[in-house]
Amino acid sequence: MSTQDGQKNCPQCSNTNAQSAPEISQMLTQAQIQLLDYADALDGPDLVKSLKLLHNIAVYHSSEPLDEVEKDALFNIKGLWECIERIVIEK
Repeated sequence: MSTQDGQKNCPQCSNTNAQSAPEISQMLTQAQIQLLDYADALDGPDLVKSLKLLHNIAVYHSSEPLDEVEKDALFNIKGLWECIERIVIEK
């Protein structure tokens, strides 16, 4: 089957697969969608490098003590860069 401009449709692509994107966006909060939009515009390795730098500055170059909330946030940053690294490797 060809489109109006002569391109062939992918046989593995179906309406079911195309409709999954709206379902995913309904599961995310607005803030999560904004983060994904922002992260998508950045190069994955650069984003990982930036997150690691942010983490290391807060942990190793700050003289301020970290409370539990800050420690949890830094742990989440580490988890985020690990997820991004896995995504970049899979590409």
